Order: sequence, then C-alpha cells, then structure tokens
Amino acid sequence: MDLTDSFTWEDLPTRDAETGKLTAAGWIPRINKISMWAATAMILFHTTQSTVRIVTNHETVFIVWYPFDWTVSPFYELVNISQVTISKIELSSIISYTSFNLTERAHCNIPLPFVSSVLLPLFFS
Repeated sequence: MDLTDSFTWEDLPTRDAETGKLTAAGWIPRINKISMWAATAMILFHTTQSTVRIVTNHETVFIVWYPFDWTVSPFYELVNISQVTISKIELSSIISYTSFNLTERAHCNIPLPFVSSVLLPLFFS
C-alpha cells in the first residue's frame, strides 16, 4: 500500500509525446465520463419504460410466474417493489463491471478500439 502514495494519475501526462495518443492517465477521466452517461441513460430508459408498463398495462417490471395471485393489493405493490430493487441492482452491477473493465484496460495499456472509434466521438466531439 505504500507504493500507492508515490504518484497520482493527475501528475502523469495524458498524451504520449511521440505519438500523440492517449495514455492511461488520459483515458481514466474519459472512461469516468462515459460510464456516468451510460449509467444515467440506462437508468432513465429502464425507469421510464417500466413505469409506462406498470401504469398503462398493470404489469410488473419483469414477466415472471408466481405461485400466488400477485394482481391484488398488497401483493402487486410488493412484487413491483422487489422487481424494481432487483433491476437497480442488476443495472448497477453491469455498469460498474463495464467501467472497472475499461479502467483496468487503460491501466494496462490494452487498446480500446470500440471506445476510441465509436464512443469518444459521441461524448467529445
């Protein structure tokens, strides 16, 4: 743990002096920004879509079978609350794993072709 005190990412150059390509220190802030936008977009879309389905069709977030009549109150509300909670946990785990994976690839200088060719022009034009 003592080695982590010897440097910070902010002190490192963000671009390679010879090639002009981004270094790991240059990728980290971009990955954070892309991850935040992706998380926000996924949560907003899922929340909107689920709310419309629940209000208009009297459905649940996920189509599943229960061994009881879930269409009557309070079971309907409890099923929806549990499914909304599970969906938020699933979205959080998907987004956090993707963000962690991209950050680790940047640390190890593994090329990020999809990120550099597709996502960056969307967020940093």
